[in-house]
Amino acid sequence: MTGGEHYSVIRRETVRRERRLPLPGEILVAEGDRVSPDTLVARTEFIPGDPYVVDLKSEMGRPRISRSDMQRSLQVAVGQRVTKGDILARMKKGILGGSTTVQSPVGGVVEYVSAVHGRILIREDAQSADPVLVVNVARQLDVWPAMVRMYMEYREGQEVKQGAVLAASPGAAGMVYAYAPAAGTIQRVDAHNGLVYIVRPMQVTRLAAHITGTVEKILGDEGVVIRGPSVVLNGVFGVGAEAFGELLVLGDADRVIRPEDVDAQVADRVVALAGIADEAVLSRAEEYGARGIIVGGLDELDLVHFMKAELGAGMTGEEDLSMTIILTEGFGRLSLPREIVAVLRLYEGVMLSINGRTQVRAGAQRPEVLIPVPVDGGESFSEVSIAEGEPQPGQLVRIITSPYFGAYGEVEEVLTLSQRYETEAELPSIRVLLRDGRRAVVPVVNVEIVAGKSSA
Repeated sequence: MTGGEHYSVIRRETVRRERRLPLPGEILVAEGDRVSPDTLVARTEFIPGDPYVVDLKSEMGRPRISRSDMQRSLQVAVGQRVTKGDILARMKKGILGGSTTVQSPVGGVVEYVSAVHGRILIREDAQSADPVLVVNVARQLDVWPAMVRMYMEYREGQEVKQGAVLAASPGAAGMVYAYAPAAGTIQRVDAHNGLVYIVRPMQVTRLAAHITGTVEKILGDEGVVIRGPSVVLNGVFGVGAEAFGELLVLGDADRVIRPEDVDAQVADRVVALAGIADEAVLSRAEEYGARGIIVGGLDELDLVHFMKAELGAGMTGEEDLSMTIILTEGFGRLSLPREIVAVLRLYEGVMLSINGRTQVRAGAQRPEVLIPVPVDGGESFSEVSIAEGEPQPGQLVRIITSPYFGAYGEVEEVLTLSQRYETEAELPSIRVLLRDGRRAVVPVVNVEIVAGKSSA
């Protein structure tokens, strides 16, 4: 191996993870507290930032406004940020002067403006959202407040969707409507003032520690930083969100794992499939309630069929999956490397944390497995490392982009001339002899140099 710094695919280090709420809330732990993956460290309640529809015609009390007049009245544009009370539209009342204005009922970002329909859609800021909406139905229908109840389409206690017709009445130019600006439950119809009160649903977010460790720092009312010594295993690709469970190692390296090898013991566990697996094995693990899978490689079609969806372009981790899946080697039916299997067997039965989020473009992020270890370091093992620097003939490399994503091979030659690729870019390149016998010419920036070094 020549020169360069190393980072390890599997290594021991003290990890720090920042855990933040989407909005300020309540912190449930203190600095110095010991936490496990399922420990709740913070919580917050908020109203989701729903689209909020403002019906300008109803607000102005003019059901018939021409498109040109509506266009002239608009005071905001798509993409503009507004605060509660900002003027959305202003229309002159006539030759005597004066004007009618419509103010924004919420703070947020304007996402849609229609002069034809006289509507503005605002994506409300969740942090400033009001828990109760008050709709002046009498004004919008231009009726006496005492008459509002007879025109209502909903009653107290009923749920309404955003944009639903709250009330309708006949007008001089046809039917006049009052719409629900956001989803919620009708709390009260005030016939004295002609108002309808809509209570909006609250969303509760509970934030777990995700890793085993100690609370190192409190981030005000927004979150915490957790520190803990861990064995860290980085994969090359993953799907699914954060998960945790006791580690179970199943099968042996280079041996095919059959669906019948998977049984009830995988329930609520993170399962490391040491051997070669396919879609049927994944489905069996899901059926028995596994929380996560660590595997060397999977055929891309097996993964797509299991997910019932195409793989995300550029970033993963937001998929609606019952278990997280991490590939340590790449696509193809590959077993876990024996070195990694040996390390995982040392920690079988330990509660570990996994995250399938993968970003292969700017700001690259690898899926990870975090295994807590004692402060003194725990068991010794050989780290599997990636070296930084220029690849040289004879070195083992792993390709990290399509069409050879995850493939290993030996560098045969460092090409003296840059190669032109489909993107029209000319890049320094190498010729690699892959393990399956194929030869590939790939840009230097698309490979990792694989090395090994001992760990005490």
